[in-house]
Amino acid sequence: MKKKRIAFSLAAYLLAASVVLPIAPHTVLAASSDTSVITNITRALEQKKTSFTLQMSSSQAERVLSLIDSAITKAEPYARYTVDQFEMSTETSGNQATVTFSASYLENKQQADYVTAQVKATLKSIIKPGMTSEDKIKAIHDYIVAKFAYDESLTRYSAYDGLTEGTTVCQGYALLGYRMLNLAGIETKIVEGYAGGDLHVWNKVKLNGNWYNIDLTWDDPTPDRKGEVSYGYYMVTDKLLARDHTWKQKDYPAAATDYRAQLVQKSASNAASRSLLNAIGGEITSTKMTLQKKVLSAVNSKKTTLTLTHDFGSSQPDSLIEQVLNSLSGTSVQQYQYGYQIADNGIATVQFTFVY
Repeated sequence: MKKKRIAFSLAAYLLAASVVLPIAPHTVLAASSDTSVITNITRALEQKKTSFTLQMSSSQAERVLSLIDSAITKAEPYARYTVDQFEMSTETSGNQATVTFSASYLENKQQADYVTAQVKATLKSIIKPGMTSEDKIKAIHDYIVAKFAYDESLTRYSAYDGLTEGTTVCQGYALLGYRMLNLAGIETKIVEGYAGGDLHVWNKVKLNGNWYNIDLTWDDPTPDRKGEVSYGYYMVTDKLLARDHTWKQKDYPAAATDYRAQLVQKSASNAASRSLLNAIGGEITSTKMTLQKKVLSAVNSKKTTLTLTHDFGSSQPDSLIEQVLNSLSGTSVQQYQYGYQIADNGIATVQFTFVY
């Protein structure tokens, strides 16, 4: 799967320290310490205020850019990643300063409330009684990937855009993923980094004490294929994701556990785990020998089709598959065909057809 990467201002903030803003009548809040400045800015952003004024010391006003940075970092992730532009003007008198802030958002309060309402309604629909946490994670992953189409115009950035227009960039995927997982009781984080050299965001989820990466955007084929869901970036380790993603790993909890390997172990005695494993493409083979073993096993059982997931890494799929199929010489197979869909990280869904 090749996906056009995006270049966007990671919902960071455009700061203009010398902008002159019209000051509408509103309450001026006193902020006597750095902590109170940070708290007031954070609260205003989470409440999606478009303008607010803080009274602070002149020395704080001189350091206000770093205080703003701390406030945005502290903000609830959904609020943080929907900040679009952030401007301010300062009036100083002696050792006191009045700072007026103006903010705009990718989603205003009404739109953010709409997203939350839609999420709650959707969760009631897709989360069934008796579902485990891993069932819920998959249901949410599949819903978002099937619901959204990647916005190749690179003009829609929010979960609201995705829900109302059906298309958004990675920020919208990750935001909706965060909101849905969070409201479903799944601990989750938004991860900020790069993919293919461009800015990118995705999610991390915590399941049974272990963290995993989910890149909803890169599990959605581009151009969009209606209803198609991939699992090349579903519940993967940092090691696998780092093949084509980079991020400050020390800033986030490590994801070191092989989710599919755990499912393989549990599926031997647990039908639910076996069903879940099959639904995400089964065990991932990673060597020519294991791939060849699965192919020969299918042929010996006279199966006419075989679908599996293989980690090609940096290998050329066609060359490796042809080497495996050469081992069918001397079997009852008269003809064969194969096809595959491969993600940028080398994980591919491979389908074989055999005629005997």
